[in-house]
Amino acid sequence: MKLSTTVDVRKEPFHLNYCRTSNQQNWEVFHAHQSMELLYVHEGEGNAYIHGKVFPIQPGTLLLFQPFQLHRLEMNRLYVRTVLMFDPYPVDTALVGFPALQHFFKGLWKSKLANPVLYFLPTNNELLVLYERLHQRLQHVPSHKIQEEYMLFLLSALQLLRLSEQQLGLTKQTAPEQETFQTIKRVLNWVDTNYRDKFVLEKLADDLHLSSYYLSHSFSDKTGSSLTQYISSRRIKEACLLLETTTKSVGAIADEVGFQQVSYFCRVFKGMLGVTPKRYRTAAWDKR
Repeated sequence: MKLSTTVDVRKEPFHLNYCRTSNQQNWEVFHAHQSMELLYVHEGEGNAYIHGKVFPIQPGTLLLFQPFQLHRLEMNRLYVRTVLMFDPYPVDTALVGFPALQHFFKGLWKSKLANPVLYFLPTNNELLVLYERLHQRLQHVPSHKIQEEYMLFLLSALQLLRLSEQQLGLTKQTAPEQETFQTIKRVLNWVDTNYRDKFVLEKLADDLHLSSYYLSHSFSDKTGSSLTQYISSRRIKEACLLLETTTKSVGAIADEVGFQQVSYFCRVFKGMLGVTPKRYRTAAWDKR
C-alpha cells in the first residue's frame, strides 16, 4: 500500500491518478493536503473516517475532501480508485461566467459538508463516464490544453454533483468557524514543518500566538483527532515513505521521523496500519 502522494498545487494545479489498484489490504493514516480531492471508488469496500464520523465505502462511492480536511480510509484487499486533486482557486476564477455553478462550488470548497460521501451506481453512471473521458483525453491533447480538459471535466462534474446538493448537506460557515478553519490550516502547516521534533503544545501555541487550550480543543473538535494523534499519523506517513523507498533500518527511520524509542514506534505503527514496519516494507517491496 502506498499512501497518497503530496501534490504541490502551486506547481501542479490538477493531478489525476486513474484506476489505481491495490491488491492487498489497504490502510491509511490520518492525513490532509492543501488541494481539494475527488476520490471515486471503482472496486472495494471499507470505511472512510472523516471529522470523527465513519462512512461506509462500496463500489460507486465518491468522496469529497476539502483542503486541510483530515481523513483516513481503511479498505479491503481489492481497492481500485480514481483520484483527482486540484487547486480550488483557479477553478473558482474560471467559474466567474457561471455564477450559479460558482456559488455551488464555493459551498463544496468552504462550507461544512454534513455528508461528504455520495453513492452512485458502480457501472454505467455519468460520473464514471466523465472520468473515463478525461483520462482518454489527457493521453492525446497537447500540454498547453491539459488544464482546459480538467476545467471541462469539472464543469460537467459540478453540474452533476449539484443534483445532490441537498444530500451533501452544505451549511455556510459562520465567521468564528472560518477563523477556526484558518487556525487548523496554520496548525497543519506547523506540524508539516516540525513533526520530527519532540512535540510540546506550548511551543506550538507560542509560535502561532494562541492559547494552548484553544488550539487543543479547536483541533480536536473540528478534525475528530487530537493533536498528538495527528502528529503521530504525520510521522507514520513519512515512515511509510522511507520504508518503501530506502534501505534504512527501522530504528534509523523511527529516529528520523521523530520517535525517541523504536519499540514505541513499532507499537504505534502496528496500531495504525495493522502490520509491523518490517512486514509493511516487505509487502511494499514485493510489489516492485
